[in-house]
Amino acid sequence: MAKSVEIQAIESLVQRASRRLRWQGAFEGAATATVLAAAAALTLVFLVRAEYLATGAGVAALLATPLIVILGGALGARRRQPDETVARRVDRASGLDDRLSTAIAFTRMMERGELTETGDGDDPAVTAELMRAAIRDGVAAVPRARVEAATPFRWPRDLRAALAFTALCALVAGVALPSASRGPRLLLAAPDHAPPGALVSLRGEHLLSGAELTLDRALPANGSVFLGEGATARPVQIKRWTAAEIAVEVPAEAPLGETRFTAYLGKRALGPVRFVVVDARDQRFHKEDAVALEDPELEYLRALLSDIRMTAEQDNAKELEEYAAKIEKLLEQAERGELTKEQLLRELEKAQTEMDEGAEPSEDEVAKQLAETGKELEKNELTRDLGKALQKSDLEEASKELEKLADKLDKKELSEKEQEKLAKTMEQVAKQFEKKQQDQQQKQEQARQDLEEQVRRLEKEKQEAKNDREREDAERRLEKKKDELARLEKKQEERDQSMQREAVKRLHKDLEKAAEQLQKPDQKDQKDQKDQNQDDQDQQQQASRNLKDAARETGRVEKEQRKQAAQKKVASQMEDLKEAMRRAKQKGNKGPQNPFGKDQKQSDFMARARGQQGSRTAWKPGAGKQGKGQGQGQGQGQSGQGQGQGQNGQGQGQDGDGQKWGTGHDDNLTGDATAKGGHTKDEDLQGVQGKGPSRRETILSAAQKGFASAKYQEVYTDYKRIVEEVMRSEKVPASYKYYVKRYFNQIKPKN
Repeated sequence: MAKSVEIQAIESLVQRASRRLRWQGAFEGAATATVLAAAAALTLVFLVRAEYLATGAGVAALLATPLIVILGGALGARRRQPDETVARRVDRASGLDDRLSTAIAFTRMMERGELTETGDGDDPAVTAELMRAAIRDGVAAVPRARVEAATPFRWPRDLRAALAFTALCALVAGVALPSASRGPRLLLAAPDHAPPGALVSLRGEHLLSGAELTLDRALPANGSVFLGEGATARPVQIKRWTAAEIAVEVPAEAPLGETRFTAYLGKRALGPVRFVVVDARDQRFHKEDAVALEDPELEYLRALLSDIRMTAEQDNAKELEEYAAKIEKLLEQAERGELTKEQLLRELEKAQTEMDEGAEPSEDEVAKQLAETGKELEKNELTRDLGKALQKSDLEEASKELEKLADKLDKKELSEKEQEKLAKTMEQVAKQFEKKQQDQQQKQEQARQDLEEQVRRLEKEKQEAKNDREREDAERRLEKKKDELARLEKKQEERDQSMQREAVKRLHKDLEKAAEQLQKPDQKDQKDQKDQNQDDQDQQQQASRNLKDAARETGRVEKEQRKQAAQKKVASQMEDLKEAMRRAKQKGNKGPQNPFGKDQKQSDFMARARGQQGSRTAWKPGAGKQGKGQGQGQGQGQSGQGQGQGQNGQGQGQDGDGQKWGTGHDDNLTGDATAKGGHTKDEDLQGVQGKGPSRRETILSAAQKGFASAKYQEVYTDYKRIVEEVMRSEKVPASYKYYVKRYFNQIKPKN
């Protein structure tokens, strides 16, 4: 049933009443929300005044509080009542005896088609006519409807409470808060001393008060920090700025000594606070448990790192360079007293583990796999040079040969017959490699299962042992088999993680894919000649890409092999690094005895080693032969101990009853050891006449004048090489190697 013009008059009336009700709901919601808005505004005022919130942010938030009132009004206006309910409300206010609500109800029923025959046998047509009559009666009553009386505007229920609460909040907001120490203050620097480049926390209160913050910046736009005072003050890099802390970095060029940190918010100065810039190597300012590396140890460690870097550059091993850089950074941290001995060793192990990740446990196996592949490829004229390169383990040349093959395919220099032959060769190589991989995997799996079975059997034997002897024997054999199983699993895990093996697998997979692309099926019946030529060209391009991928994988294998070869070269230096760090002293502990003398003698030694003048009180050439020793000797005789003076640092007992030479010596005396009596064969060290001094003379001259001559450099290089070979070939204890290598580092040529 289409809507009549008359019923539209009733609906218009109801809609006008609904709008008035929604406006009333909006007023009610706004009044209730005013209470929340006033509470929020009061909270923001106190946060700003207590300086927990920046003024700019607080004002912005305060201006947003009216949105709470608007939101409350919108929520109140959303509450709607059904049309019949509104119409019934108008009927009651106007005395219309439900005419309007009945008309709306009958209209809705007729629109939905709910008019059916009643149980009393009434005719639906008659019923419909009666309904239409009731609707017309309701329309006729529209002029008598009193919408304003049905929906009067009243003051919201919560209006008085809202006004009272708002007034109270305004009064409370006007209450004065204590203003003492609410401004920004800088209190101290933590730590109060640090070396250049270190991070320092400047702590204070309300450090954001007066700060100009923007939405896209974490630091105040008007904030700055300076180190020093007056004309010598220099700007400091700010890392973080909060209400309680300013994190800054001490400038790298900051002079050592006492100074001041001063922060600024605009023109307002905060501080200054006291701070001391210290030398990173000054152990007085290191942590109590920090590792203590002395100058000779640092020089020795840096010499080892220099050897590692040199090998890395020669062999183009980037991983070794990264390893050396990490160790150097650790040494810098140790010099600044930031690491304990345990942390230093742990970080060293971590750096080496990262470098060794993916290492090949058996490079001979990989070389054998590539050689077998090369042997098969050598049978084809096109891949003969590639095969020879693989058999010789010349992977750089092999990579170039693969690139050449790819270029020939790109330039269409291979005939169809040559392509087919090349495809068969590469397919055969790939299948042969895959078969050997499967056979090897089956053998390894069978070996593992056999060991597991033996372990289970021995565990059963141990449980069923009749006496202690049988149980101990079974347990011994069980532990042995468990160790074998663990070694087998570890070796298999290393193989699975080997980057070389993975690259070799991908290499053969790329060869297989290239072979598939070059093997062209017969498609003449399915496609015309033009389409087939295009397919052939696409397949050649794809095969070329596969060969280039194979060249890259070959390069990866070569890179890994070069890396591991370089690691083997510097394995001795890496072990020496560990040994030196294990022997490093910890602050507050004496640590191992220093066999190289006290600090004063050490610095004097280093000065003379560089050809400079040493201390006047230090040893001079010849002093050991002519000077009198001042050491006190202890001699045991029949009556007791005697003390006395003697030549060459030995004291003879002067007690009448003492019959033996004393064992004392002068700690400050270093004689010319080679000038003492001894049975040496000088002829073995003599140089050729007319061609400079002998090696013996060179060494003596270096000991007296410093290790800076070109001739001494030649002698040192020869002897160092011999010593390195001896220590590699003989089983020399690590502690001895440490001292020998440190000694050679001390006497190396100084420039």
